Amino acid sequence: LKMELYEHVSRIVARSKAFYSATEPGHFLIGVHLPVEVPPLPPLYEYDPETHLEQWLDLRLESSRPAWEAKADIDDDIAPTICPAFGIAEHSAWLGMKVRAQQNTNLPVPLLNSLDEVEKLTLSDQTPWFRYMKDGYDYLRSKKDGTFLLSVRGGMTPMDLADAVRGNEIYVEMLTEPEKVHRLLRFLTEAEAWYFSQLRSWADEVEGGHFFTWAFGWAPNAIGHLSNDAAMLCSYQVYKEFGYPYEVELVKDYECVLYHIHNEKLHFVPHLVELPNLALLEISNDPMMPAPIEDLPRIFAHTGKANLLLHATSDQVRDHIEELKVRNVFFDVSCRDRADAEDIVAFVREQSKPL
Repeated sequence: LKMELYEHVSRIVARSKAFYSATEPGHFLIGVHLPVEVPPLPPLYEYDPETHLEQWLDLRLESSRPAWEAKADIDDDIAPTICPAFGIAEHSAWLGMKVRAQQNTNLPVPLLNSLDEVEKLTLSDQTPWFRYMKDGYDYLRSKKDGTFLLSVRGGMTPMDLADAVRGNEIYVEMLTEPEKVHRLLRFLTEAEAWYFSQLRSWADEVEGGHFFTWAFGWAPNAIGHLSNDAAMLCSYQVYKEFGYPYEVELVKDYECVLYHIHNEKLHFVPHLVELPNLALLEISNDPMMPAPIEDLPRIFAHTGKANLLLHATSDQVRDHIEELKVRNVFFDVSCRDRADAEDIVAFVREQSKPL
């Protein structure tokens, strides 16, 4: 790393260690984003990763640099990082699934026609999307120039993977063939643990931890970010039987769990926040819903004492900072310009308990 980035990363790690070890509320981390002009990315369906992997990653790298450069010398808690990312499908396609490319994401094609086909699932480092991810990390590593780090892409919980592998039929089968669903979930728990160990080995280890994709910053001995979007479609009882127990098994060897949920449906979250070593809970801003930072009574009521990752504007952070001192919060902040970014970082540092 270049000296200025090395020093920035060292400060991020020190503050993050203090944040995750805090035993009382009122500690804040912050990542800021500035409006910048970036080279547009072409539609994903124009780039077959079998033949255009390096070209696509070159485009992503060049589209990321303007934002990194615009933030130079701003001492927030996210570093310039990148990893192979094409959409949501790579979270599951490493199991051997086909993928449908879209404009700016990709979607997995369910692999199993029946739960009786579970025996056909195997773990292999030769499936196409396993190779694309590994080769993508290798290629980005070859492009490192001291200005960025490789982050962990993240993944799904077993229940979310079951939805990707089997499709919507899984929800009926949870009622009609629960034992077969549990057999699938047991396999997927082992599979996700195996795959996540690969992801961590491909990303850059930094002082015993890793940086995580998008706004999660750095965390020590962590798994994440994990998602279970399928839980939004199910009752609390279904999540309790088919989701939570397998998540407990998946995260058992990690010091920190980084988890991503949506604010449209929170009925399963009071159980989710009992997850051992849950270190940071990202609550996304869903369409047709108030931003979580504008909906704090509901958010607080469902999330126990969990540390929160909230996306907000700089003005929203200023307006709600006093209410948020009952929690430890990682703010992911959209700013008007550089002056606003510098000001909100200073404001959050001043309002936070020492880190």
